[in-house]
Amino acid sequence: MAGVKGIVRKPLSRTRGLVVKKEWFKEGIVVDMSTKPLRSAIIGYGGQFGMGEAHARQMQEYGIELVAVCDSDEARAAQAQIDFPGIRTYTDSNLMLAEKDIDIVVVITPHDSHADLARSVLEHGKHCILEKPMCIKTEDAKMLNQLAADLGLMLTVYHNRRWDGWYLTVKELIQEGVLGDIFMVDMFFGGFKKPGPNWRADKGKSGGVFYDWGAHFVDWLLGIVTSPIKEVRGFIHNRLWHDITNEDQIESIIEFQDGATAQLQISTIARAPKDAVRVLGTKGAIVLKKPLDTEITLYSEIGGQKIESVIPCKPNHYKAFYENISAHLREGAELIVQGSQAANTIAVLEMTEISAKEGRAIVFEQ
Repeated sequence: MAGVKGIVRKPLSRTRGLVVKKEWFKEGIVVDMSTKPLRSAIIGYGGQFGMGEAHARQMQEYGIELVAVCDSDEARAAQAQIDFPGIRTYTDSNLMLAEKDIDIVVVITPHDSHADLARSVLEHGKHCILEKPMCIKTEDAKMLNQLAADLGLMLTVYHNRRWDGWYLTVKELIQEGVLGDIFMVDMFFGGFKKPGPNWRADKGKSGGVFYDWGAHFVDWLLGIVTSPIKEVRGFIHNRLWHDITNEDQIESIIEFQDGATAQLQISTIARAPKDAVRVLGTKGAIVLKKPLDTEITLYSEIGGQKIESVIPCKPNHYKAFYENISAHLREGAELIVQGSQAANTIAVLEMTEISAKEGRAIVFEQ
């Protein structure tokens, strides 16, 4: 985009997996990135759950310094300065992105703004971390991944729940062969409650009810079932909350090329409870009763004898996300949450809605 300061116009070269910039060279020697400061900025500090502060604290633990915050709300920007004395604050993201001392930008804004902001971050030559979901449209996800690749920049999504204790435990059981071949996964979140009056209930801003916990569901699912997706079938109900633009309930049925299936359901009109996660395999199965439970139930057998056991989950380790970001940028470690993986998640979310509207299964395109 012509006329925008700070844009890197050509792909950057790489040395040992590291992005190399001209300013890192001194007399022909590459500066050791393990000692180079990493400086970050945040777009969207305030809002629900104190996410801006949470991201900044986690980054600090791994040597990523917060130097700037942008929030359209001046009071939230002022709070950021209280929380992190000495940082600069802005209400215009373009002014902040033009600053040369920022390496990484974290975007924590309503979902409909992710694509445009991420594009601007990348075009200003900065690495980008998006809060989940990556964006709303698959075409935007693909565009962002291509742009990041062309510019030699990191693009990733804060899928921190890959480090949920229950998920780490189930992944270990799968790797050890305890569950055998996975052929069915069932995930549910919700209950009977009218959504609150905030942007997350506004389909134009949120993308719909599936774009919150649904993004976690799909990311988990694609780590549990590794076969490529064959097709997606969606179902939508709008029956009670007619003054809310989000769907009342959405369901996605996913078929994989190896024959495995999954059912993902988000509901605000489910009067009866349902287990949060059920994973069925040829040798065993697990049940997680509630999303944040610290134990799972394992169903298996030994010598033909059925066994039901309660297994404590591994500890949550959400900070591992930024541990990996630091290692990736400093040491060339493999990026755990790849932009292409996040794009596949968006494709499932979007295709579920398209399928529901058209009343047919949609063949999945990787």
